[in-house]
Order: sequence, then C-alpha cells, then structure tokens
Amino acid sequence: MSKTSLVALGGLTAALASHPVSRSFVVKWSGLGAPGGVWRLLAIFFALVNLKNLPGVWHIRFFRAFFYHLYWQPTPIPPEALFLPVVSSTRSSILETDYNIHKSNSTYFSDMDISRTMLFTAIIRNGIKKNSRLYGKGKKPETIAQPGTPRGKHIIALGGILCNFKREILPYAKFEMWTRLLCWDRKWFYLVTHLVQPGLARPKKWTLQPWRKVKHVDAGDEKEEEALREKLKGAVYATALAKYVIKRGRITVPPEEALIDADMVPTKPEGWVYQALAENGTANGVIDNPDLVLPQTKKGEWNWDVIEAERLRGLKFAEAFQGMDGLHEVFDGGKEGALGEYSDLLF
Repeated sequence: MSKTSLVALGGLTAALASHPVSRSFVVKWSGLGAPGGVWRLLAIFFALVNLKNLPGVWHIRFFRAFFYHLYWQPTPIPPEALFLPVVSSTRSSILETDYNIHKSNSTYFSDMDISRTMLFTAIIRNGIKKNSRLYGKGKKPETIAQPGTPRGKHIIALGGILCNFKREILPYAKFEMWTRLLCWDRKWFYLVTHLVQPGLARPKKWTLQPWRKVKHVDAGDEKEEEALREKLKGAVYATALAKYVIKRGRITVPPEEALIDADMVPTKPEGWVYQALAENGTANGVIDNPDLVLPQTKKGEWNWDVIEAERLRGLKFAEAFQGMDGLHEVFDGGKEGALGEYSDLLF
C-alpha cells in the first residue's frame, strides 16, 4: 500500500471516528462498552494479523490452491511451460517469529507446501482429471503411457525436503516463493523452491496469466547481465529441494508416464537415444558438465532432445538429495547408549 493510500485511509478513519453516529455504531456492534470489550477487540485484531496461522487456515490455503489449478484455472498450460516456475507470495506473521525475532525456520515448510501444490497441480492437472473421470467406470483410457498399467486416482506423496537458509525474513515482511520442476528420475519428481525478496525478478511472460503486464527488461550486455544475476542472488532468503512420488494404489507411477498422461511431454520415438549421453555421459548416466549440453533443435520445438537436456541439468542437484536416503540406516536404536529422555512440554 502506498503512502498516499495510507494517508487517505487514516483520514477516513479519523473522520468516521469523530462522527457521533459512526462512533455509537462501532461501540454498539463491537461490544466495546461491554465488560471485556477491549480484550475482545484485541483478540480479534491479533487473530486477523495472524490469520494464516489460525487452526484450519492452512487447509483452506492448500485446497484453494489445489482446486483452483485443477478445475478453475482458465488458461491451459502448454507443454513447453513444463520447467517454468509458479510464483506465490505471502507474509511472515508474529506467530511464526522465533526468539531471534525473525521467521522461524520450521515455518518455511508450511508455506512451501502451498507453493508446491500450485506448481505440481498445474503440471499434472490433465492426468488427474483423466484418472478421476475414468476411475471405477470401466471405460477405456483415452491416453496412457503403458497400456498394462492399472488406472486409478492419483495419490501424490511428499518423500522428503531439504532446505538451505541464507537470509532472515523479518516479521510481517512480504516474500515470494518461486517453485518449478527441476527434474525427475525413474521414481521421483524433484521440485525446487526459492524464497526471495518480492518485486526484483521480472519474468518475460506470464504463461497462465497472459493478461498481466510484463515488466521484464532484457540486459543490454554481459556486464548488465552479470549485475542482474548478482542482484537476484542477493534477493534469495532460502532454497529448498523436495521430491514427490505419484501412486495409483500401491503402484508407483513413473514420472515420465505421468507427464505423458498429463499431455506435458510427447511419447518417446521408438529407438530414441539422447546422443549427448553417449558423447559426454558418465557411468551412472548423468552428464559431467550439463552446461555444455545444448539442445540441437529448432527454436520453439518441444521434443525429447530439449526435455532431456533440461532434465539432466537438474539431475546433478537431485543426485545429492538421493544420497541422503542412506542416513535412514544410520539409526542404531541407542546401541552405545543415550543421553536421556525428556518430555517436550507437559507429558
């Protein structure tokens, strides 16, 4: 809100407060004159400024994001937007503040839940709709990557998340979450979320909101481009990497199959081989230097050469995440003893 708007709002509030009729109306309907009226108003005010942390509000935020992008999003998502981010914004409230007087690290995760829900639902919305529509009706599938795979409702599960913190977020500061699909492997989708200072990043276009005004300005030379990159790096509060799996009952749906079913990637041509792997690959199938792999396709063409190049760029980060799975086996149940056992609060 601008300073002019604040001044105007303050003037309007003062005018209403000075009018006898307005003042008596507020006193009557707010219960200000009743016993405990002041405390009641303070409690209402405290609840409003911490609205996102009230019981049940997280569920409202989640289902609003899910159902909007599943059913109410007016613009179909084009396949070539598969790796583009979704931007959502929120504020840190006083109930999210820790003893350092900034947003508690633990509260980052509940906010990122909403951002990832927006992104993932937008990407696979067609697949969810197809499975929901055909589930239990005995109809022949319209499209499916592997004809022998049982169909059923999608169950999307979060398998893990890692977060690196860089800068603090002060109470009631606004911040943006930029979430995009990073890559996938045979089982997991990997989504990356950047929590950043608002208003600095300016996309070239808004694919799902083509009516929005674009404020993007291309850098004129390499120096300007580098200055912009440094500015964006300084705007990052935290970065998180999360992995998701899709289930149909107990069957894991391979990410590639889910994307084909969602009309986001084409079916791979028979005998297709990504040539860059043969030339630059390693033993585990990941390119040593993904920045050197450039898609050999015409501009604007969306095929597996382009898709695989981008997937492999992100996979080098996901590999480090995969290595964390081995830590589950480190737990030994106190083989060498333990320090003690204590309750968290009362019992």
